[in-house]
Amino acid sequence: MPKAIPGKGKKDASSALTRALRFEKQGKKFFAASAAKSTDAFARQLFELLAVLEDRHCQDIMAISRKLEKDGRFPAVSTAPGEARMRMFKRETSRLRKEKVITGDAAAAMRKALGFEAEGREMYRRMAENASHSMERKFFRLLSAEEQGHFEVVYEYLDYLEATGLRMGE
Repeated sequence: MPKAIPGKGKKDASSALTRALRFEKQGKKFFAASAAKSTDAFARQLFELLAVLEDRHCQDIMAISRKLEKDGRFPAVSTAPGEARMRMFKRETSRLRKEKVITGDAAAAMRKALGFEAEGREMYRRMAENASHSMERKFFRLLSAEEQGHFEVVYEYLDYLEATGLRMGE
């Protein structure tokens, strides 16, 4: 694997990873707070699961950042851990979905979660487009796809609730 050009490539990747880490920490904080405030069992469990997944993104980003700093190049990344997380996420949300109907307050938090996941998906898509190294592009595409998967699951459930008559404040 070619090394990054000293200076710019490493600096750009490092800057992107710093922004990504900040974003994921913000997401983890949002989802943990939403879980703590939620009186709805499904929403609480979904937000807790999202917080765990955001924390795993943080761990992945920090590991890559350490490797970039040590080796001076963006490390090889695999799609396997991301695919495994998405399978687990979909399996868990499918199981949780059967437990209880969500309240209006939790629905409002889920709408905010949709915005957060969409913002992450687009941020990572742009980072992938601007990446100077193929492994960096691959990593940010993986994060974008994971954020899209989170978005789809939350959207699907919220859409179901609205189709069955949930209105804000109920």
